[in-house]
Amino acid sequence: MELITLKTEKMLAGGDCLAKLDGKSVFVRGALPEETVKVRITADKGDFFTAEIDEIIEPSKERIEPPCPFYGDCGGCNLQIASIDYQRKLKAEILRDSLLRAGLKLEELPEIKITGGEPFGYRNRFQLHNGGLKKKAANEIVRIDDCLVAVSEIREYLKKGSFNAKERSHLFAANGTVMQAKDSSDKKSGRFAGMRVNDENLCTVNVAGKVLQFDVHGFFQSNLEMLEKTIAKITENLQGRRVADIYAGVGTFSVFLADKFDEVYLVEHNREAIVLAERNLANARSASADKNLTFAKHESYGISGAKWPEMQASRQDFDAVVIDPPRSGMEKPVRNWIISKKIPVVRALSCDPVTFARDAADLCRNGYTFESLEILDFYPQTSHIETIATFLI
Repeated sequence: MELITLKTEKMLAGGDCLAKLDGKSVFVRGALPEETVKVRITADKGDFFTAEIDEIIEPSKERIEPPCPFYGDCGGCNLQIASIDYQRKLKAEILRDSLLRAGLKLEELPEIKITGGEPFGYRNRFQLHNGGLKKKAANEIVRIDDCLVAVSEIREYLKKGSFNAKERSHLFAANGTVMQAKDSSDKKSGRFAGMRVNDENLCTVNVAGKVLQFDVHGFFQSNLEMLEKTIAKITENLQGRRVADIYAGVGTFSVFLADKFDEVYLVEHNREAIVLAERNLANARSASADKNLTFAKHESYGISGAKWPEMQASRQDFDAVVIDPPRSGMEKPVRNWIISKKIPVVRALSCDPVTFARDAADLCRNGYTFESLEILDFYPQTSHIETIATFLI
C-alpha cells in the first residue's frame, strides 16, 4: 500500500492526530501534533481517513521514548510518547476545542484547571482477557507480565502469573491484596440487568474515611488516589436540604453528600448497584463516631436517568444535582429536567469531552453559567479525559 507523507496538526478526542490529505481529514494513530510522518491509510470512513504511522520523519520536540516494553502492542497507554506535563496540555486543548465545536464561545469558558496524581503505578482495577490485554481496535491479545500504570500489588500479581489465563478476569487491588473474579457463565445480560450481587465477589475499600463495597465485575473508579481528590471537589461548598445523585452507581458520592444534605436521592439504572449503594449508606451511618448525628434521608431509584423525570420525587425542589453519566453523556430528559427545575447548582462529571461539550452547551443556552471546569487526570499515559464542572443559574 502506498505511503503518504503528512504533517500532523492537533490532537483529537481519543488520541489520534489530525492531518489533511487533499483537503480531507486524516486521523493518524500514534502521532503527536506538529510531526512529519509517513503513513499508511487503513480505512476510508467517507468524511475522513484513518491512518497508521510507518515512519516518523520529523518528530515533535515533545516526543519521548515510551518506558513500557508493551507500548505500541497493548491498546492501553497511547500517550507514553509524551511527558506528563505535555499530556495534560494536550488534554486541555482537546477539551477546549470540543467545547468550542459544540458552539460555546471562548469568553463563556472558565479557566481549565488540572488535578493529577502519580503518572505511573496508579491503576487499581484491571480486566484481563485470556491472560492479557487487547490490542487497540482488535481482538488480538497481548500477553503481559507487568504493567507500569498498575499499583504495586497488581504488578506483583502479574509477575507471578496468578490470574486465570484462559478466561476473562477482573482484578482489583486494595488494602495490600488483589481480588480476582471471572465472568460467570450464568451472568445476566441486557442493558438493565446489571451485575450480580455476590458477596464472594465484593471488594471493600476505604475511601476518604468511608468504607465502600462494590462487585469486582461492576464499575468502580480505577484510581483511588484521584477518587479521593474528586470526592473533595464534588462536595466542596455544597450543602442544603435536598440533592440528587444521578447515575449514582454504588453510592460512592452519595455517602459523602449525606453529610452535607438532609435528603439524598440516588438514580441508577443498575438495580444491583443500587442495592450496594443502600448497603454503603447504611454502613456509613452505623460507622459514624457521632451517634447523635442526624443522617440524611435517602431514596434510591433503580431506573434510567431518562425515567427519573417521570417519578413523583423528581417534582420536588432540589438545591443541587451531582451527575456522573457514562460516555454517552446526560440523557436528554435529564438535561431537560435540570433546566426546567432551574436547579441552582449542577456539579457535573464526565468521561468524554465530546458528549460533555454537548451537555455543557445545552445548559449554557438555557440560562446556566459555566462557573468552573477542571480536568481530573485519572488515567495518565492515556488520552482518556475526565472532567468536573460546576454550572450555576
